[in-house]
Amino acid sequence: MEGKQPKLTPEQREAIDTLSSTPQYQGESKIKIFMKIPAKDKAAYSRTHFLVPLLAAVIVIALGTFVIVRLVSPVPRPALYAAAVSGSTPMGEADKLKDDYAKKLGKDVIIDDYFDMNKDGLSKLQTMIGNEQIDVVIAPHDVFAKLASFGYFDNLKTTLPAAEYAKVGKYAMAFHGFDDSRVTDAIDESGSGQGKSEPYGLLLEHAPRWDRIEGADDDALVGIAANTQQLDTAKNFIQYLYN
Repeated sequence: MEGKQPKLTPEQREAIDTLSSTPQYQGESKIKIFMKIPAKDKAAYSRTHFLVPLLAAVIVIALGTFVIVRLVSPVPRPALYAAAVSGSTPMGEADKLKDDYAKKLGKDVIIDDYFDMNKDGLSKLQTMIGNEQIDVVIAPHDVFAKLASFGYFDNLKTTLPAAEYAKVGKYAMAFHGFDDSRVTDAIDESGSGQGKSEPYGLLLEHAPRWDRIEGADDDALVGIAANTQQLDTAKNFIQYLYN
């Protein structure tokens, strides 16, 4: 029959009334709503409206605290960081040398033998030296000469104690360092290798500790980084190698 409204069941009327009515707790705070809702609904309401946001806030605070602590308290650097360049030592031998010297010194030491000049070894070394992270460098003769030309090493004659240099000076090798005082604006000019010839390296074939390393490079030299922040330990390491 036209115009006759369909008859609704009680459940349908209740649903329509619920949808059309203003929410019971509209405009009230979550705390007030929590206080008013039936006890049986409080646990579910707490999980949804309080627990999840609280956990998220705790995680954010914990991460923020971790980052701040790491920035304020950086990991302390080792007592000595030595770079063993281009396979100066066979695989695994650098760790043995590190362990032995660390035991003698009583402090943490790193002897890093991953400086492959055929890959990214030079850029890694230059970056670390620039950041004052390297104290001692061990490298084959040709690589050592190149590094010396960049001005990366200290003059051992003036750096080592006089008594110590008197013992090891006969094993010293001189290289031309860096000096750009006479460099012009020409594109192909630089100060590399233009400095005075000075004793920057010691031949390791005469160092008893080095000689014990099977397969170690007999032509390798050791030098002290010019900007080391741990000069005393660097000098001590050289004394350790030659005693």
